[in-house]
Amino acid sequence: MSENKGLRYNTGKRKWSLVHFKSLEPMIEVMEFGAKKYAVDNWKQGFDKKEILESLQRHLAKLFDGEDIDQESGLHHIGHIMCNAMFYSFYMNKEKESNDTKNRNIPSSI
Repeated sequence: MSENKGLRYNTGKRKWSLVHFKSLEPMIEVMEFGAKKYAVDNWKQGFDKKEILESLQRHLAKLFDGEDIDQESGLHHIGHIMCNAMFYSFYMNKEKESNDTKNRNIPSSI
């Protein structure tokens, strides 16, 4: 018996099944901590990208030094590292989208 299946055009689309979502929990815990400390989505208001990298590096250095848990939050440093990496990625994408929007407004004859 042949099995009929509907067509799917997924070439070039992200493969979310490659992500291990349980591994993202330390990041989510830090996000919840930040939402209580500051406000939900406060991080989307804008950070200096260099400060994001400084924070990421401080947490990474603590891991290298053998400290797993951040003293202020009581959460694993890896969650803070993941948050900072996500923040940096967010601002990279935001800049790219902004540049793409600006470029769309430039006449092609220029």
